[in-house]
Amino acid sequence: MLNQTQSMIASIVLLNLLGQLSPGPDMLLISKTALNYSRWAAFCVALGITTGVAFWLLLTIEGYSALLQQLPWLQNILMLAGGSYLIYCGYQMLRTVIPQNNSITAPIQEKHFFWKGLITNLSNPKIIFYLGSVMSMAMANVHKPTLKYEIMLILLVQVLLTLCLMIWLFSLPIIKRNYLHWSLAIDRIGGCAFICFGCWLYIQIITSLFYH
Repeated sequence: MLNQTQSMIASIVLLNLLGQLSPGPDMLLISKTALNYSRWAAFCVALGITTGVAFWLLLTIEGYSALLQQLPWLQNILMLAGGSYLIYCGYQMLRTVIPQNNSITAPIQEKHFFWKGLITNLSNPKIIFYLGSVMSMAMANVHKPTLKYEIMLILLVQVLLTLCLMIWLFSLPIIKRNYLHWSLAIDRIGGCAFICFGCWLYIQIITSLFYH
């Protein structure tokens, strides 16, 4: 039987897992990298994404989400930069050409994948408000100063393990073989999705300017 603290942590992990599995730039990037490159390349992306999540979690724990709410112009700047990067990524995906001789694209340096994962995660500052709602559940029952950092560590492990599971799934030979037949269409859909995410951030900025 779980005690109150264990039940709270289990609820937070489940909520974070559901949020992580919802469609978004991180999951699109992981699936595309695992399909086009290698498991190691996708793992580097996963490390970059996890590093970004650690950054947002740390900001949330230290109360920076409240700071962003007090300084909406700073939030708008972050969203503008993030939206621009996502639109750029989407444009690059729309420019993808059909692979020659049904071959997978040659790997690039590992650090490229790490930074791409990190920047993609950091490009969506709305995550800090999602994590803020998750972490608020933890803060309500914190009885020792280290508990919030213990929860942060648990969430980071959960994020990385979930990404590794997605990497394994999308790097299965049967998935890759089918992907080669649909790669161009998938890149087009993914590119449009990235552009839509970026435009959605722009819309949020415009809406905040009109209603604040």
